[in-house]
Amino acid sequence: MRGRRSGWRCAAAVALLVGVLGAPAPAGAARLVGGRAQTAIARAFHSSPSHRRLQIVSERVSTVAPAWAVVRSVAPQGTGRSTSGTTPIRIQSTYFHSVRGRERAARPPAAVRSDLDRPLSVAIVYAGSGSEAISYQQQSRSLCPGDGGFVDIETVAVDPMSWSVRYVVNLDDLRIAVRGAQGAVLAPGASVDRAGSSLDVTEKLMRSFVDVGCNGRTAVFRCTTRFGLSPTAALSFAPALQIGLPMTAASATGSCDPVVFALGPSLFDGGATTALVTPLGLLGGHLPANPYAPVTVSWPADSASWQSGFLTSPCAGDTAVCQDAMNWRGTVTIEPLG
Repeated sequence: MRGRRSGWRCAAAVALLVGVLGAPAPAGAARLVGGRAQTAIARAFHSSPSHRRLQIVSERVSTVAPAWAVVRSVAPQGTGRSTSGTTPIRIQSTYFHSVRGRERAARPPAAVRSDLDRPLSVAIVYAGSGSEAISYQQQSRSLCPGDGGFVDIETVAVDPMSWSVRYVVNLDDLRIAVRGAQGAVLAPGASVDRAGSSLDVTEKLMRSFVDVGCNGRTAVFRCTTRFGLSPTAALSFAPALQIGLPMTAASATGSCDPVVFALGPSLFDGGATTALVTPLGLLGGHLPANPYAPVTVSWPADSASWQSGFLTSPCAGDTAVCQDAMNWRGTVTIEPLG
């Protein structure tokens, strides 16, 4: 990605929540909970004075006995900590039993506790398709006294454009747990499942410029770039899930020197490379009643004209010289890994 302006960049934090209370289910990995069940468990957790400085990491319900749940929490530090070469960040467990619709802290039976204490990882799958395009035209003063000025035109188009990227997130492996002026920031271990991911993206750029005042000739440059998967995860969890396409240039043909395309904004600055999924405030946030249901994401066809266009469009709010057409749709889905 050659973008110079970006609406979103990755920071980190995750709160995962578990289950629905009801009849016993077959043994299996504990499941995340969302909606009213999550809210009730979180309220019970925060009602204890001893939990005042703790940050919820995840909430899970037992599949052995769904009336039991566990809140996994952490005490954020003043500075970041890493599991790499140091002591892992300690995550605490608090167990709750739902009795007549009320959540009460209690010690679960051995089989239930074993179920709730199992390490939990989930897959986050971001899939979509469509196309994107921008056009950029600017006229400035000529270097010569003649009429006409200096005219610079750039167009960028991405087509084909389809992807299905699978991330694996370990909810019990925090790499960062810090507290700052804006609140707690949590970052779990995450990686790209390359075997379970695919990406088909081709970007075509064209730039032409001419100094009419100098009676110059038009210079035209073209570049075609195919993108492949990068091994680096593009995920952020604070305050809501921000999920991106981990891309790297796989091949390029034409006049692709970055200096040639120094003026226009890159297409991928604010498009499908980063989608904000507000219903999935994972670590420390809130999940929908069914955390595993797909969430639809898309981009406006003319985001440059939005009031927040500076943040949401690769045109960075400069609608006088730049227009965009972001025509893609996708889904983001949490999948249980057992």
